[in-house]
Amino acid sequence: MSGPTGLPSGGAVPERTRREARSLLEALCAEHGITPVPALEWSTRMRRVLGRAFVRENRIRLSAWLDERQAADTLRHELAHIAVGRSRRRPHGPRWRAWAARLGVEPRAAAKAEPAHAPPRSPGRRHVGLECASCGTRFVRQRVLRGLYCAACGPRKGTLVRTAEGDRETIHTWAQGHSP
Repeated sequence: MSGPTGLPSGGAVPERTRREARSLLEALCAEHGITPVPALEWSTRMRRVLGRAFVRENRIRLSAWLDERQAADTLRHELAHIAVGRSRRRPHGPRWRAWAARLGVEPRAAAKAEPAHAPPRSPGRRHVGLECASCGTRFVRQRVLRGLYCAACGPRKGTLVRTAEGDRETIHTWAQGHSP
């Protein structure tokens, strides 16, 4: 049964898209001498992010909400990360850009659009405004994890203080320096 997004209910990826992605992955690995990636996963939780490469585990996870074109481009992008290997400093640096171009995808760090078939954002979702105790830089988060700090000030001085809570628009306005 199809849902309103054209995807089967629950965000299941159409079998055709799965087959084409797997086939493309195998062809690219063989053509470019990349160690075959045995694990290609699809996630319905990835509603804003298109994909992710887990270099150590040699696996790729794609959003279940991608259209066919996004799936192919994202697969190429993530495979470039696998080809480069671990690169904590500059994951989208010159080596990655060269691999991305070689694999046939525009070498850009961020996607131009969210997953095509992702469900709309819930308007009432709570956002939190955090402020650096040292420099005053403001951050917006939906989830506040323990141990967050301002990278510029470091973990000792840059403790983030919960300063504001509210809807997305209000907190983003606050973060830009205007009163909510």
